[in-house]
Amino acid sequence: MNDSKPNAERSILDREPRELTPHVARNAELVDHTLTRAHANLIRRLFPGELERIVRAHELEQIKTGFDYRRRILHMAVETKLQAVEEMCNHLLVTGKSEIRRERQEFFAGQSLKLQVAMDECAEAFNRQIDGRFQRLDTLRHEYLRRKEEERLLKAVEQFHAMLDELAAEFVAIIHEGVNR
Repeated sequence: MNDSKPNAERSILDREPRELTPHVARNAELVDHTLTRAHANLIRRLFPGELERIVRAHELEQIKTGFDYRRRILHMAVETKLQAVEEMCNHLLVTGKSEIRRERQEFFAGQSLKLQVAMDECAEAFNRQIDGRFQRLDTLRHEYLRRKEEERLLKAVEQFHAMLDELAAEFVAIIHEGVNR
């Protein structure tokens, strides 16, 4: 071995088996050659010839094409994921809306039933009361009083039934009043 080499280099070479010594020397030559070529290429890079410019232009075009390709693939991947998220959100909205619609329909059906029962009870009470008043008409002695009272009772019956119809129509209007949102 060469004694002029520093201890660090000698110790590395000393650790290598003797069979590898030619290969280690060849690797050292290759490294030196590569470094020399890299320094020589510095001048070519600073002042490129026609061939180097053409090669560099093609390399840049390849790099641009590669980046453009990757950008398009990334854009397609993002669009695909966005579409999947949009479809998932639409599915959730549809299922959520259908549940809300079902609850709303059940609520309004229940309220409609309550309203109908309350209106029926009021109508029955009103009809009993009016029927009793119509029966008492015969007890009035004067025809004029009987006729006026009968007109008043008939008017009350018409107004009461008109009011029931109006209440039912208002309830239906409430249901159709933009609750669909």
